[in-house]
Amino acid sequence: MQRIFKEGDKIQIVKIDRRTWEEKDVQYVSKIADIKDEYFYIFTPIREGIYATFYIDEIVRIYKVMPDGVWMFDGVIEDRFREPEYMIKVRQISDIWKIQRRMFFRLPINLDIFVKLLDSQEGEVNGGLQNGFSEGKIVKALTKDISGGGVCFLTQEEFNIHDIILTKIPIENEELVLKAQILRKERIEHHIYRFMYGSKFIEAKQNEIDKIVRFIFKEQQRMRRKGLL
Repeated sequence: MQRIFKEGDKIQIVKIDRRTWEEKDVQYVSKIADIKDEYFYIFTPIREGIYATFYIDEIVRIYKVMPDGVWMFDGVIEDRFREPEYMIKVRQISDIWKIQRRMFFRLPINLDIFVKLLDSQEGEVNGGLQNGFSEGKIVKALTKDISGGGVCFLTQEEFNIHDIILTKIPIENEELVLKAQILRKERIEHHIYRFMYGSKFIEAKQNEIDKIVRFIFKEQQRMRRKGLL
């Protein structure tokens, strides 16, 4: 098999929470300086003119975007260098695998949405997901970002990691009702909301994912025209 990751490749780096093995929100862009067996020497990313801080034994996920999809692997920081250039030494600790490109890009956008917790006896919503908002406690939320794979949102309501929820998201002229699972939870300081959650869509139909991806693509184009991306 042809080697996927090579010297000089542009990559994205995401830190991983050791407790949940979920991705943290910040994404860094960098390049591979050298590869020796399972060790990757990567230029330390710079954000706003400052070198990003990585710690020994910290877990990271490395992404490479290619025309046929997005390739990725998990690694652990084993060393840091300042000479001859600022670099981190990452040891590969997982296989390299591929995900669909459209699931990868997270669009930062604020959308007013509604969220409802599904209890353990509501695994199947009678009459379909659209009827899931006909009763029960429904809370308002605000998206932080959205992708073809999930949504990050802010709300006053407290949920737990692994909770199953229904989300009602306005996509163009339609309100998509999608089932999701809470993967990440963080208490935040905000003048309206108390918590931020990262969630992934589950049991989503292909046409629903396609609608989200088309919406993201159109928003990207609009933001680029305005110089926001």
